[in-house]
Formats: sequence, structure tokens, C-alpha cells
Amino acid sequence: MALCPECEGTGASLPARDPVLVGDVLAGLVDAVAHGRQPEPSVANCRRCGASAAWHRTVRGRWIMIEPGELAAGVVPAGSRWRVAGDGTAVNLGSAVPSDTCRVSHFDVCPAGPEPAGSPVMRALWRDHARRTA
Repeated sequence: MALCPECEGTGASLPARDPVLVGDVLAGLVDAVAHGRQPEPSVANCRRCGASAAWHRTVRGRWIMIEPGELAAGVVPAGSRWRVAGDGTAVNLGSAVPSDTCRVSHFDVCPAGPEPAGSPVMRALWRDHARRTA
């Protein structure tokens, strides 16, 4: 899954919030991984919509913003299902048991992007973020 290059979280678009600089967030996470420590999830704001999500490293070494909360895997399209492992690593589940739970990437529900197709739950999350930013 490609990461949205424009949704790297900072609070710069929301003057009422303290800005979180992406470089500082990622530097802290990379430092923790390099020194064998479990990185703490770093909550940041998407600079395009202002929504809060946590940065997690993927198994391929990329960074992705994961939305808070879990959903039933059966209502999230395959490929958009994520699980955060005990060490903080985000793992894409692909297919999963429908009764299992998963999380979603902020990039899939960011209102700065197109409305998701095919999943009423993903559209509802997208619309909720869009209402907050309007």
C-alpha cells in the first residue's frame, strides 16, 4: 500500500493545536528502533485534514498513520486491514476472519483524498473527518 506523501502529520494547518513536526516524530521513532527499544506510537495530526492518528512503522520499514480504534474486519476491505503488533509495528492483514478486528490507515479515510468506494464503514469514517474539517 502506498503512503500518501501529503498526509504526513503536523498540526501546522490547525493553529489551535500545538504543531507536531514529522521530522521530529520520525527521528524519535527511528532512534528507538535503532537502539532496540520499542517505539511509542506517536500521535500526530494530518496536515491536510487535521485528524489525529498514530504513526507506526510497517514490516517493510515504511511509516503509516493508523486511525484510532478497531473495526470488525468483515466491514473493512481486504488490503485496508491493519493490525498493530505488540512491538508497535503495523502489519497489513490482507484477508482476515470477518469476526476478527483490525484498524485502518488514515490515508484510506483522509477527506483530502477521494471518498472510499465499496465500504459503508470506510465512507462513514471519511465523512466524519470531512465534517470535522468543514
